[in-house]
Amino acid sequence: MTVVPRSLRRRPVDVGKLDADDAFIALLIAAMDASGHVSAEEAARAHNIIWSMKRFRHRSGDTVGRTIERMRTLVENHGAAPAIEAAARQIPTRLRPAAFAVAADLVLVDGRMERLERRFLSGLAADLGLDRQTAKSILDVMRIKNSA
Repeated sequence: MTVVPRSLRRRPVDVGKLDADDAFIALLIAAMDASGHVSAEEAARAHNIIWSMKRFRHRSGDTVGRTIERMRTLVENHGAAPAIEAAARQIPTRLRPAAFAVAADLVLVDGRMERLERRFLSGLAADLGLDRQTAKSILDVMRIKNSA
């Protein structure tokens, strides 16, 4: 699955209404597949990220599981780019750096950033309205974190 930067997208695709929980999970699903394949490390890290986030800690496994399945279907049916664009609009401004950080953490779990992953993160930063320096700072921290 290739993520196309906002400037190259043709017309918006209606993916339906997402809430903030849907949006975070949709971003993680898109981040897992940013390189075109999902590694076992990425899948395990996504699971850990979801359950470590305050917003999901006290939700039932069934509720979160249904949200994951709905967002996986959304990304498969509509593509990552429209899902990311819709998700970015639903994440509150104050949480956008955090959303970028968890996506970057997932992409960098293997300690490398492939070309498609770099492109994904660049497009995500733009969709979230993050300036280049903020995105770079977050990526620098995630690289350090995932090098240990």
